[in-house]
Amino acid sequence: MVLHQSLLAAVALLGATVRAAGVSGTAFGFATGTTGGGDATAASPSDISELTSWLTDSTPRVILIDKEFNYLGSQGECTDCKCCIPSSNTCGSSGQNAIDNSDWCSDYPTTTCTYDKAGIEGINVASNKSIVGVGSEGVIRGKGLRMENGASNIIIQNIHITELNPQYIWGGDAITLDGTDNIWIDHVKISLIGRQMFVAGYKASGSVTISNSEFDGQTSWSATCDGHHYWTVLGYGKNDKVTFTGNYIHHTSGRSPKLEFNSYWHAYNNYWYNNTGHAFDVGKGTNALIEGNVFSGVDTPFLADSTPGETFAVTSSDKSTCDSKLGRTCVANTLISSGSLTANDESVLSNWPSGETGITVMSASKVKSSVLANAGIGKVSSGSSSKRQIQPPPSVPAFSQAGPGATSRGAPHKWTWKTVGVRPTESPQPGQIPPQGSPQGGSFGFGF
Repeated sequence: MVLHQSLLAAVALLGATVRAAGVSGTAFGFATGTTGGGDATAASPSDISELTSWLTDSTPRVILIDKEFNYLGSQGECTDCKCCIPSSNTCGSSGQNAIDNSDWCSDYPTTTCTYDKAGIEGINVASNKSIVGVGSEGVIRGKGLRMENGASNIIIQNIHITELNPQYIWGGDAITLDGTDNIWIDHVKISLIGRQMFVAGYKASGSVTISNSEFDGQTSWSATCDGHHYWTVLGYGKNDKVTFTGNYIHHTSGRSPKLEFNSYWHAYNNYWYNNTGHAFDVGKGTNALIEGNVFSGVDTPFLADSTPGETFAVTSSDKSTCDSKLGRTCVANTLISSGSLTANDESVLSNWPSGETGITVMSASKVKSSVLANAGIGKVSSGSSSKRQIQPPPSVPAFSQAGPGATSRGAPHKWTWKTVGVRPTESPQPGQIPPQGSPQGGSFGFGF
């Protein structure tokens, strides 16, 4: 009898633990009010079929990602398929060839390639979902997530999305927004992606916060032939309002971020490290407020766009102007062994929208240690605040030094391809890696 009662108590305790599991903290910034699956009972899908079903159905859910969900091979491979060799690929097998996406390949020399079909298009996530990793175990391999056509109120927290045909341009996007609203992306890691790590498409993406996340650009297949990923963060949505904070963007070579059209981006307290190309490229129509960030080893923190948008990047000399316009203390950016970041369009401050709540910008001197301690997966605690101003611990934990192409479990997936024709020998020209704008349309999802 006593044993029976003990077992019942244990089962009840386990059930309470499962029900208590879920999102850590609450959404802040422009995504304030996003609740995801709300108080739905947290549950773990058994396999990729059930995960896909839960992500796409109309039921509010808190979905626990408590292991690796591997989509590689789930939709088969495209073998000996048409690809091309863009002029940016001057390094052969360590560069990125391109899957033939509509007219993008144009007159580039053709080649054949083999790629995984699952990575080409992401899972269409429905409204009112919380997708939450457990500890550091939450991995989605070979498939991205897409929120479009009115899907809203979605939280993605503490998961790692990886291995979407990383050797190919147009191989797949990790997280896509296109016609959505109220999205909070927090403590996510993205690595080994063929195309964009994050993309907001041409339709409005509404109110978005991207926080405490790691954009890991280390790769064996680089569009810039240097082991750095080019396609990092792309904001093309109209009327978007994006809070971008506490993120670690490293080993990239461009588009981190590329912003254009009518949107507002507030980038604060992020850490850019080892970027061999450009970080910000702010195109026509975008308002960007950049403050309290650290750029270390970034060749071009701010690229002069051919049709520039409006940007205010806070420096010590114009901080008082920002303070006065916004009615709060603004924080200057810090640049270490990096190029210049000069942009002081005061119209950004005059026209800044309301609705970005729950933020306090920390001093740039604290950013590096705080970001390294908190960004990415396995660093969420149930009692922690959702705000970015988490104070760093006394020491920064060591990061894994696994080489490019390494995966979190076992050996890297083996990719194969054959080349046909002649590889160009000329060096990449400005705008060919690819153009700062991006081809529209395309048969493999969005043309971003």
